[in-house]
Amino acid sequence: MHDPPPAPAGADGHEDVLWRPEARAAVVIGMTFFVAALLVDAVGPGVTMARTAGWGCLAAVLLLVLLPSRISLTPGRLVVRDLFTTRVVLTDQLSALPWPADVSGRVVLTDVRGTRAQLDFCLLRANPSLWLQLEADARESRRCGSLVRGTACLDRLARRMDEEAARSVFRSSGID
Repeated sequence: MHDPPPAPAGADGHEDVLWRPEARAAVVIGMTFFVAALLVDAVGPGVTMARTAGWGCLAAVLLLVLLPSRISLTPGRLVVRDLFTTRVVLTDQLSALPWPADVSGRVVLTDVRGTRAQLDFCLLRANPSLWLQLEADARESRRCGSLVRGTACLDRLARRMDEEAARSVFRSSGID
């Protein structure tokens, strides 16, 4: 079975608002590490091509580790773009939505085709429009009967998002 092509996030799509700042921070950290390593080499043993290439490789690995996945959501499909892969989860055909009550805070979405994606709770909290679309799609999955595992988790997640939104409103209005 072929994956449907990812739909670009447009007027009816939602993208992670934190991706650009986090990607920029990953680039800055990688470059800072590279420059700091070269400065230490310049003061200490001396800069050579081999050492510069080694520090460059380490800085590139650091950048790859820190670079976040790019997440976009259109009605019915969540697209997660990693460095080398793109996963499309049909959010209106979810089969499981577990949200463990441990410290990880990651929601695992699985559609009827078996495609999985993990979303951090902080990502959902920082992107209310993404959360609202995901919730609507998950409720559609429940209504259609495809969501067989995680209905209680969906309700718990919705309550938690509502609590976070209320706290945010109280904090911004000075009532907190």
